Amino acid sequence: MAKAKVIEGLHPHTETRASLPPMFATRIAELWDLAVHMPYPDRVRELHNMRIAAKRLRYLFEFFAYCFDEKLGEALKKFKHLQDFLGEVHDCDVWVDYLRRQLRDAFKELSSRRKTLDRFVGADADLQAEAAALRDQLAGGPAQGLLLMLSDVAARRARLYGDLLLFWEQLSAGDFRGELTRAVAAAARGPEPALELELATELKSDEEPEQ
Repeated sequence: MAKAKVIEGLHPHTETRASLPPMFATRIAELWDLAVHMPYPDRVRELHNMRIAAKRLRYLFEFFAYCFDEKLGEALKKFKHLQDFLGEVHDCDVWVDYLRRQLRDAFKELSSRRKTLDRFVGADADLQAEAAALRDQLAGGPAQGLLLMLSDVAARRARLYGDLLLFWEQLSAGDFRGELTRAVAAAARGPEPALELELATELKSDEEPEQ
């Protein structure tokens, strides 16, 4: 998993809204920098990192939701949908790796049994029995089931990936990045939340010297 980018330009004494642009600009750029890998279905790690980046940005919006207006809810739904697509694609990738490992082990057993056929010369009388035993092992063993599962998961992954591409194209056509950037800019211009103003006032009064 890729590490989160460090957010520069923050100061502990800066008002919350003034800190929103650098925080969100970093997380938004983090997500869209990874989006360049979207057209390539084999970039499994990058797509997984994109899912994590989308989660980070969504959580940031949720944490500072009190600074935004009610329209933010629609943007968060889009993030959730994007995470769902990326998460399901990642789940398929994990399953594919697992099934391939299981198949490798299953075929090791079959390969060892197959090698026993090499010890026969010509149409040895016992060759038929060994071949039949190997056939039964293949039919009754896990290999066929694992291959079927692998095929199903790969097909599901392909469908999900196609849906993911379509959804991302819709977000891009709707200028989703611009929508988020404008929402952050509007939030940064708004008044400080009442609770923070109250805390700031209390801190200021605590710092004033006694008369």
